[in-house]
Amino acid sequence: MAPKVTIVMPVYNVEQYLPACIESVRAQTFTDWECILVDDGSPDGCGVICDEAARRDERFRVVHRENGGLSRARNSGMEVARGEYYVFLDSDDAIHPRLLELALKEQASHPQSLITWRFTSDPDLWDQPELDFSDYTTTSYPRQRLLAYFANRTLFNSADNKLYPRDFILEHDLWFDPEAAYHEDYVFFTAFWQAFFRRWPQGDIRQIDLPLYFYNRSNMTSITHTDLWSDPERDFSDYCADQLRQFGEMRDLFAPLDQHPAADLLPIMTAPLNSIAYGLCKVDHPHREICRLWRIPELREISQWHRRHRVHNAYLFFLRLRWAGGLRWWWNVISEKHSHIFYTVYHLGYRNILKP
Repeated sequence: MAPKVTIVMPVYNVEQYLPACIESVRAQTFTDWECILVDDGSPDGCGVICDEAARRDERFRVVHRENGGLSRARNSGMEVARGEYYVFLDSDDAIHPRLLELALKEQASHPQSLITWRFTSDPDLWDQPELDFSDYTTTSYPRQRLLAYFANRTLFNSADNKLYPRDFILEHDLWFDPEAAYHEDYVFFTAFWQAFFRRWPQGDIRQIDLPLYFYNRSNMTSITHTDLWSDPERDFSDYCADQLRQFGEMRDLFAPLDQHPAADLLPIMTAPLNSIAYGLCKVDHPHREICRLWRIPELREISQWHRRHRVHNAYLFFLRLRWAGGLRWWWNVISEKHSHIFYTVYHLGYRNILKP
């Protein structure tokens, strides 16, 4: 008999974290699941750990494949999945023991909802003995409120915090795009919700307001990180322009933007600047690149919105003055020698001030 849920877990270079991740799956209070461990050609001992997990518990199944990246690994797991729902889990992260129980409970109560949940990267919060499940809340985002969900790009863009109906995915031929190296989750989920609301116009995205997923920010060698930043062959020449193209797609989806409160638009208008500033550190001629970006209408549109609403963003200040070379220097010198200083200043780019 097919299980209710398939957990798809791409595995690459996470030998230190994988046992705890596997154990968080094994600890689920809802037990009718299978977990597809996709060994994406991991160079360490992950393949052996996966095989051992499958030997101990038949609900774990292993796919060994040549290294092909996060999207191909997820697709490989989806191809052999048998469950009624998909859940995606990164192999250096962990899920709460009651995640599947609560997600399926909400799904049964709201059959025309996409069930999602919050996550945390705070170890102290995650290590609490027990979350309070007595009166937890859910937040509903119907189509007309989708911008409010989209505004939290971390929750919106992540594939790891959603319960996906498998039949719907297969019916609409939704797969992760291996060519979308910088934003595969965004591309996948945007295609999903567009199809979702065409099928169920009165449906909603329903979020469980509990941190049921632990996102491990400390591991920079896993498949979710090496795909993007650590590959020396990766071409970043179009990365910054891609961020602006994404913004243009979003603007068209939610147009006209002026109908939305400025506070709701704030994360939408500032996130591309943070991504661009990061991407400029990866190109050979950042000053030349930022001059090219200023010829793209979307960057001028973002800049004008900041002026109109008196929003101050640390990165936009650099970009307006064409100080991209300074950003590159900061990345290459300060981040290596004084990483704590670099990340303090880096996150200032997320501290935007919206004045009335």
